[in-house]
Amino acid sequence: MRRFLPAFALFALASVAARSTWAQPMPTEHALLRELAGQVSAERQHAIIARLVGFGTRHTLSDTKSPTRGIGAARRWVAAEFEAMSRDCGGRLAIETPSQVFTARRIPNPTEVMDVLAIQRGTTDPDRVIVISGHLDSRVSDPMNATSDAPGRTTTPRAWPR
Repeated sequence: MRRFLPAFALFALASVAARSTWAQPMPTEHALLRELAGQVSAERQHAIIARLVGFGTRHTLSDTKSPTRGIGAARRWVAAEFEAMSRDCGGRLAIETPSQVFTARRIPNPTEVMDVLAIQRGTTDPDRVIVISGHLDSRVSDPMNATSDAPGRTTTPRAWPR
């Protein structure tokens, strides 16, 4: 027990010191972030969710070819939405779809997993970027069921707190 006590005391002091650096007050909220949050539209969020629900399922293993159902149709719709946003801001968004083929316990056959991203480069510092993305897939309780409807969240989301 005596050999354990000094080690424990050192650990306890290190933990207190570490916590004191973590417990620093948050910097003052940036006014631009509050302005942007104020522009969030609950109606628009609801319309986006309703459209995603309309794809039936967005399971990773679901249809990628159908124009109206499955993860592939949902990805293409999101990419088209990002393209429209880019047109609205003078073509400043680069739309990218990085992907990788996976096989795993819940992905029994080689399957392409893809993200849809909109990237805006800084005007004065092009190495700084804003990346727009979201969680797109959904599934039912059975993680291997890629065909049943899995609508995801269907209630009206709250806008950013004011």
